[in-house]
Amino acid sequence: MRILLLLLALAASGCDVSGRVEAEIVSALPKALGPADHYDATVDGLQLSARTAERVTITGDRVAREDAPVVDRLDVTLWGVAFDQKTRVLTRVDSARATARLLPADLATYLGTQRGISRAAVTLAAPDRATVRVEGAIEGFRLPVGAEIRGQLVAADGAVRLDVESVRAAGIGLGGSLARAVGDRINPVADLRDEDLALTVTDVRVERGAVVVEATGDLQGVRLRR
Repeated sequence: MRILLLLLALAASGCDVSGRVEAEIVSALPKALGPADHYDATVDGLQLSARTAERVTITGDRVAREDAPVVDRLDVTLWGVAFDQKTRVLTRVDSARATARLLPADLATYLGTQRGISRAAVTLAAPDRATVRVEGAIEGFRLPVGAEIRGQLVAADGAVRLDVESVRAAGIGLGGSLARAVGDRINPVADLRDEDLALTVTDVRVERGAVVVEATGDLQGVRLRR
């Protein structure tokens, strides 16, 4: 991860000011995680001579990752970090966790960019329900305005998916292959996995009008980029 590569570089230079380390991490986050309105970072228990840190905490507001819905709020915490300066490999990451908050308007904007969907609107209901209204053309069938997809948000295959329960248009249920095709177009609705942030979604819920995603990661053995 580029974030931890910065720690490595600063350790090699002998920098002993935690504020400097945190500032360098923040400066790298737009390339590592995507542009954002604001980033912040906190490093606790940094031991430069031992190449370790007890905890690295990263927060981001309005993170715009490529080919993904905007994340309204992202919190990432790494505990028990150690790295090898010579090989540039993470020799220990005790745990890595993240919480992402996604707004229905941002999910709708993202879904509207998927193949066959020209417009989308998302409505959420606790604890894990979502209704997606779409229009567009899928497998040669033009979806009328107000085609409605109902389902349950679930953590599956390391990402957030909508387990489609029904697809209706003009009050008529659309089942079979068309319902499956619609599901294929909108899934996954959110995915935190990429080469810089190897996180797997473990839980998803609807809370205070937003989708809250919990994720964990095992980063031990990851080779840091040069």
